[in-house]
Amino acid sequence: MTTSKTQPRTSTAVVLAVALIAMLVMPRALGSETGSETHDSSVSAELTYSAQERRRICEEVWRKVGLWYSYFDDKGIDWESVKPRYLDLVAGSRTDREFFACIASLLRELRDGHSYVYEYPKPVPGTGSRGTPRMRAVEADGKPIVAQVASGSDAEAKGVTAGLEIVSVDGQPAEERIRSLIPLVTASTLWYARSTAVAAILNGDLDEAVQVEFRRPDGTVFGVSLTREPSERRSEAISAQVLSEGIGLLRLPSFSASNLGLKSGDALVREFDDALEQLRATKAIIIDMRGNGGGDDAVAGRCAGRFFKSAVAFPSLQMRMVTLGVPWFAPRMGRSVSPRGLWQYTGPVVLLVDEFVVSSAEHFAAGMHDSGRATTIGHTTAGSSGNPVPLEVSGFKFQVSRWREYRADGSLIEGHGVPADVVIGPTVADLANGVDRVLAAAIEYLGHVASR
Repeated sequence: MTTSKTQPRTSTAVVLAVALIAMLVMPRALGSETGSETHDSSVSAELTYSAQERRRICEEVWRKVGLWYSYFDDKGIDWESVKPRYLDLVAGSRTDREFFACIASLLRELRDGHSYVYEYPKPVPGTGSRGTPRMRAVEADGKPIVAQVASGSDAEAKGVTAGLEIVSVDGQPAEERIRSLIPLVTASTLWYARSTAVAAILNGDLDEAVQVEFRRPDGTVFGVSLTREPSERRSEAISAQVLSEGIGLLRLPSFSASNLGLKSGDALVREFDDALEQLRATKAIIIDMRGNGGGDDAVAGRCAGRFFKSAVAFPSLQMRMVTLGVPWFAPRMGRSVSPRGLWQYTGPVVLLVDEFVVSSAEHFAAGMHDSGRATTIGHTTAGSSGNPVPLEVSGFKFQVSRWREYRADGSLIEGHGVPADVVIGPTVADLANGVDRVLAAAIEYLGHVASR
């Protein structure tokens, strides 16, 4: 297999997923992230909601979720049985923090990446500012491995390099820590939850250094104390590159204009068109969607329109509606993509996908894949499609999925994702040597296609 050197990137989708863990940390009484407890007992012990208020809020959140959520039957969730359990939990809450954690946990019962509490009535007691060392961890060969270390970072200064295995964090074995984080992840699939937990393995309070043990390739282990810094959301850009093999590489990090530092979906589409223009003469195109956290289905569809000569069906949807307090489903509605632009690219297309391809990005991937227009290489996508509706109860702002999105074969994207035709991921050696095995597999695949 041809190898391709690449600079690992931390996607917006990964940063957001990891940030949600910090927002939704639960107290130890309910199963918490290690190191998340406050040292200010006077703050964490405060309880300002009466038992009656806690019960009312919990019941109303439960009721609104029951009205709007779209996947109860598909996931086999008995929502009626959830209510008494959480009424008992909120009744037993000893602090505001425990009460807030109960409401967050209630939403996690949905096992849905689009359904969560995103704002509380006041700052969550007992949780300070959160951060992580300036490095990125991924899973390779079944172990948490350093994939990238930021230049000029504390980690770099202390000898941390790509390819090192994370053995323990604050004395806790790495695998044990990952498993403790998984229940805190807002996720529709186990593979997305685990990958997010790996990415968040060094998360914690900003005012506390994290003690990490690493294993070198020769088996020796060393420990360092690393400074945590605030998580950064850096705007990425759509870009184009012609590889030496005459294959075009188009990086498509998001379908959200704001995540790309753009003012509108129209601006995003123009950037996509400009990038595609640079690849017009290539014999094939690889679209690198890894880490694309979605954004706008309409924008995704407009981008897809550059690859079709005639209209083609894309994932259909069915909306959950509420009329006079009664929920019902509208008829299933088909969607299609039509040719767009002065010309359409007709050569072979490969999509590089991973478990951080989410939402509108899955809409794009499913449509391109299921129509036969593109081959997918990498890892099954996140399996998270929701078109969430925002709701509020007494200052608790939350959202829940309100549609079902179907692929061409009638299967749901939610809970399943879009599979990779060619399943491949990085090895420890790849990470240590800066090799992008997924990109290399795509180049090799297109070489075989050209030789047929």
